[in-house]
Parts: sequence; structure tokens; C-alpha cells
Amino acid sequence: MPAPARRARRMTPLEHAAYAVAWFSILAVFSAAAWIHPDPSGLGTHTQLHLPPCGFYEIFHKPCPSCGMTTAFAWMMHLHPVEAFRAQPAGAGVFLAALFLFLYLPYAWVKRKPPINILEAPAFVIVTFGLIALILVVWVTRVL
Repeated sequence: MPAPARRARRMTPLEHAAYAVAWFSILAVFSAAAWIHPDPSGLGTHTQLHLPPCGFYEIFHKPCPSCGMTTAFAWMMHLHPVEAFRAQPAGAGVFLAALFLFLYLPYAWVKRKPPINILEAPAFVIVTFGLIALILVVWVTRVL
């Protein structure tokens, strides 16, 4: 006698919306990074998106923790990972984490996994705290 078929879990409209918003948000960031040209100095690329210059840098003449992130993303989208790493090592890491999430989200959506499971996954927590630590280490070494 065959085992009874297991019914697929029903997702709520809010869960569908969460997946769609997350995936399209990452797509928007990747699209913007592909559209802009990385600044060779490693800083200021975000001004091409009509954002103001970094206030921290303008006041203290030192980079903020996120200085170079946009440049790193742009270099990664233009397939220059070495330049991305030079601009902001943590930016290259954040890009790779975002790329993994971009590829994983459709799989999890089709498998009807609750979106909260992604945030609760041990790997997500480890990667997130690892990237935060890397951002801080890069910043401290640049400020000193």
C-alpha cells in the first residue's frame, strides 16, 4: 500500500509578498550596480545614483564603514572581483551573500518554505555576523 501523498503547505499572501519584495529588491540593487560605473578611487560611486557624498568622509576625511560598498558592487557586476575587493573587501562579501540569496529565494519560494525560516537559519546568522565583523575590521584598518 503506497504512503499517502503529502499535501504541499499553503503560503499566505503576505509570505508571497515577502518573497517577491526581497527578490525584486536584490534585483534592483544588482541592476543599479550594473548601470553605474565604478569610481577608480574606490569611493563616491553612489553619487551616480543622485545620492549625496558621504557625510562622514566630508566631516572627518576618513571613510565610513560602508564607504566603497557601491563601488565594490559595481565592480562585481562588471565582473572585476579583484577591483571590488580592493575597493571594499566587505562589499565583495556582501555582494556574494546577496547573490546567493537572490538565487536561493526562488527555490525556497517554490518549495513553499516560510520566509522567516531564512532569517532563523544558522547559516544566515553566521554569515550576517561574519559580514558585520568584516565591515568593522575593514573600517578600523582604514581609519587607523
